[in-house]
Amino acid sequence: MRNNSVKFITLIGLVATVLLSPVLYAGDIEWSGVYRIEGYHLKNSELRGSNKRELNYGLNHLVLRPKITAGDGLTIYGQFNIFNNSRYPNSQMGQVFGSGVGSTTPGTSVDDSNAISENQKAETLEVSQLYLTYSHEYGQLIAGRAPIHFGLGMSHNAGRGLFDHFYDTRDLVGYKVVVGNFFFFPMFGKPSEGEIGESDDVTDFMIQAEFSNPESDVSMGVFYQLRKSGDQGSDAPTPGGADGLLGGPSADNLSSINTKLVNVYALRESEKIHLGLEASFMSGDSGARNAGGEKVTWDGFGVAGEFEYRPESSAWAWGLKAGTASGDDPTSTAKFEGFAFDRNYDVAMLMFNHPLGQADIFNTRLTTGTDARNNNNITEADVETISNVMYIAPTVKYGLGDKWSLANTIVTGWLGTNPIAGKSVAKDLGYEWDINLTFEPRKGVQWVNQIGLLFPGSAFKVDGQYENKFTYGFASKAAISF
Repeated sequence: MRNNSVKFITLIGLVATVLLSPVLYAGDIEWSGVYRIEGYHLKNSELRGSNKRELNYGLNHLVLRPKITAGDGLTIYGQFNIFNNSRYPNSQMGQVFGSGVGSTTPGTSVDDSNAISENQKAETLEVSQLYLTYSHEYGQLIAGRAPIHFGLGMSHNAGRGLFDHFYDTRDLVGYKVVVGNFFFFPMFGKPSEGEIGESDDVTDFMIQAEFSNPESDVSMGVFYQLRKSGDQGSDAPTPGGADGLLGGPSADNLSSINTKLVNVYALRESEKIHLGLEASFMSGDSGARNAGGEKVTWDGFGVAGEFEYRPESSAWAWGLKAGTASGDDPTSTAKFEGFAFDRNYDVAMLMFNHPLGQADIFNTRLTTGTDARNNNNITEADVETISNVMYIAPTVKYGLGDKWSLANTIVTGWLGTNPIAGKSVAKDLGYEWDINLTFEPRKGVQWVNQIGLLFPGSAFKVDGQYENKFTYGFASKAAISF
């Protein structure tokens, strides 16, 4: 905290000057948001031949986004999340359909019994965003807890998709300088404010620069993030264990963080063509130390490519998603080479979306919090992410009139690095066939039905220790945006 107090006070002074300089009047309030309800059925996500388990659950969630025009050029934005899931805090996963009132077993009364009560548990409202913008002819000042989004959303993803379950935000102060089709946006962020008198703050220094040309439908940009902390600021996850990630056995986090994340993207978006490419590179000190006292460094990267061709006067469209994300070598405890995409970035219904199999072959438990090796009964929602893999997913879409559309996607991939020390793990992940039927009766209303059929590859066997039997899933979900 001591190192950045002067900078922070200066920025607060700048914001206060902007707030107090104009005369404020009562302004208008506009509301937008999305309501969604979802149902999922997954059969045999552990890929077993016997003792097959099912995962069945529904979700219910409402996002409200107020926009308050407070004065000339001054706008206040917020985001309220209603019906939240306590199992996945700081997300927009949504409450499980059927949340009971029972808090003990057995219940102490009718009002504390899931089996005989006459009502449901009252749910909570959470505020995930609250920030101010001041716009004028030279640019825009932004201050508060604001969403972060960049490029295709593979690393920085604000979660504005209809069925996105996660979001990226930051407490920040920044000024966006706009010159024609170009903007330059330096930001000062504060992920964590520590104790007074201690060197445990975590601070982000970010720069976003983008160019967009409406005439050519081309945009491109770069996002640079430097995250630093004092020597008491790290709380990096160090799972430990014989094949523990981020430092290996007996690792600790008694260190400082000094990481760099650089993303670049290019995109062409028109009525006919969607063509995008984004790459991300992470480096620096993770905040963890291995058993020998060495700082564990990051050295990961990811690349995502997207293509879709939509011919005029045709009901057909063709698309492709392909990319790669580096994986960690568990034998190198002083370096973590893994890279994970944002969990909102999906290429399949099952693979890289829901935890599968009986081993964490994607080495994602630092992101997901789920270690399949210690949880044979997989009960998690779509917390899986793209990591330690190279994937390809071609798609064919067909419009069934003005309101219905049908899409078929084939997904396959290969592991990048052997994820488990001392085991022989194959590369092949198998094939998944996803069928999506979408109904859009009007703008802002969407009903999606998905079937995912997975024929797992030999990678899930992990040196013949586990099985890789067929599995499938079904999802039906509807959203209303306004």
